[in-house]
Amino acid sequence: MRRLLLETALLTAALRTDGVTLRQARVTGLLSGDERTSGSPHVTGVVIDDGTEIAADLVVDATGRDSRLPTLLGALGGESVVTEGSGGFLYYTRFFRSPYGMLPTARPFFLTHHESVSIITIPAEWGTWSVTLFTSGRDQELRVLSDSDVWDRAAALHPPITDWLGGDPLAGVTVMGGIRTRRRGLLRDGRPLVTGLVPVGDAWATTNPLFGLGMTTGFQQGVLLRDQLRKTGTDDPAEFSLSYGRANEKTFGPMWDNAEAWDRHRLAEIDGETRGRTYTTDDESRQLGNTLDAVRLRDPRVLRAVCDVACTYLTADEAFVRSGLIERVVQLGAGLPRYTEPGPTRTELLTALGMPRKR
Repeated sequence: MRRLLLETALLTAALRTDGVTLRQARVTGLLSGDERTSGSPHVTGVVIDDGTEIAADLVVDATGRDSRLPTLLGALGGESVVTEGSGGFLYYTRFFRSPYGMLPTARPFFLTHHESVSIITIPAEWGTWSVTLFTSGRDQELRVLSDSDVWDRAAALHPPITDWLGGDPLAGVTVMGGIRTRRRGLLRDGRPLVTGLVPVGDAWATTNPLFGLGMTTGFQQGVLLRDQLRKTGTDDPAEFSLSYGRANEKTFGPMWDNAEAWDRHRLAEIDGETRGRTYTTDDESRQLGNTLDAVRLRDPRVLRAVCDVACTYLTADEAFVRSGLIERVVQLGAGLPRYTEPGPTRTELLTALGMPRKR
C-alpha cells in the first residue's frame, strides 16, 4: 500500500471522529509559560500562520523528518540534543504496473543484498509496485543507474527479482539521496529538555527508509504516549515529560541504535567492495545480521523470527537468543559465503554495464 492511500484513509477517519478538529495551518511559534523544571522551557500551546494562538495541555509534534522543532525551541531559549546518523545511500527506483492488475509473485523477503548493491521490492495497490536498487552515495561508477536503460540491464542480472521486472514502467528512474538519519534527545542529565511538548515518529528520529520504521514508530509512540497520559496525566508536566522520555528511550532507543549500526556497517561494506576489499568487523550483532541474510530462507522458523524483528514485534534478543534459535542460525550459517542470493559480482555488474572496473 502506498503512503498516499494510507494517509488519505487516516485523514478520512479523523474527519469522521467526534472530538477531533482539523485545521489546515502551519505552526510558526510556540507559546510558553513558567518553567516546570529548571532551565527547560514549558510549552503551553502554538501560534499558527494566521496569528491565532491555540492553548494546549500537551503539544505533539508529528510533522515528520523536516520538523522545525529545534528552531521553535531555540526561540524559547531551549536546547536540542541531536545525534546525527550515517546516511549516505543513493536509491534508484522504478515503478511498475501490471496490465492485468496482478502483482508479481511474492518474495519470501523484500530485501536482498549483493556485491555493492542491495535490492528492495515493495508491492502497492491496483497492480502497482516498485523496485529499488540502492548503493553507497560514494559509488561514482554506479550513478549510471539513474539511466533507465542501464537500470534495466542491471536489474535483469539479479534472478531474485525477475518477476518484478515484467510490468509496464510508469516512469523513468527516480533517484533519492541526501537522507540523513538523526535522533532527537528528550532528556539530558536526567531532566526533560522541554515540558508540555513531545515529538513522535520522524519528528523524534529518522531511520533509513528501507526499514519502513517511520510510520510504524509513530503509531507505536502514539500508543506509548496514550498509556503515559492515562498513567500520569499532564497536571505535573515535569513528571509526565520525564516518565515519557524514559519510557521512549527504553522502548525505541535500541531500535534506532540498531538501524544506525546497520547503515554504518552496510556503507562500509559497500565502500570496501567498490575498492576490491572485503569489509570485516568485530561487531557480533553485524556478524549475526550477515548470517541471517544468508540463512533466513533455509528454515521457516528463522524467516519468521527475522520478520518479527523487522516488523518490531520482537527484539533480536527475544527472537533469537531467548528463544534458543540462535544455535540453529549458527549451524545453518557455517561455511556460507556473505552473499547467497544469485546475482553478479561487482566486476560482472560493471562489465555488463560497459564499465570495466577501475583499479
